[in-house]
Amino acid sequence: MRGPIQWRELGLCAYEDGLHAQEAAWEERRRGAGPDVCLALEHPATVTFGRRATDADLRLDRAALAARGVRCVATDRGGRATYHGPGQLVLYPIVDLHARGLAVRDFVDRLEALMIATAAACGVRAWRDARGRGVWARGGKLGAVGIRVREHVSTHGLALNVDVDLDAFGAIVPCGLADAPMTSLVREGAGGATVAAVLPLARTACARVLADGEGGHVVEVHP
Repeated sequence: MRGPIQWRELGLCAYEDGLHAQEAAWEERRRGAGPDVCLALEHPATVTFGRRATDADLRLDRAALAARGVRCVATDRGGRATYHGPGQLVLYPIVDLHARGLAVRDFVDRLEALMIATAAACGVRAWRDARGRGVWARGGKLGAVGIRVREHVSTHGLALNVDVDLDAFGAIVPCGLADAPMTSLVREGAGGATVAAVLPLARTACARVLADGEGGHVVEVHP
């Protein structure tokens, strides 16, 4: 079944609150009691650890991060360590992959395509790269992907750097890539870009790329 994806904008919310919102949406979708949903939000300064991450992915210890106001949270997504902070657009699509005829790899491809389309709408060229999943631009890695699929329904998703503090990534080895610089839409030339301004562009890209692959649509729901 292909149909609309509900688009829910949650604003700035703690990482644990984002997890709770995902779990509630996942449970509804798993039971067939709710629709596919895309949660759009920002997180305060947080380092998250995927299932393959260790403390070796930290360049600063946890005490030093705490002193800077950065929280560390273990999570059940794939991948290693990444950073979330204000100025970064995070999308959590809670999607029944079987119902949409998507394999996990296809779904990850769609998430990357969503970021590439959103960047293009901001006048920034982005692409996939052999160095790892996610999307890249001239100055480095622009967006990351990390998901988990349980009972064929996805959680977690993508993080696209809009105008995030890029220096904050220096505290970790982002996505296990020790030598990869990080970049943002603003650094790539999208002057004045903000998460608020990029949200409608991402919503359009979600409709075109994720909801139906071609010509799909999303339905906005206010929490």
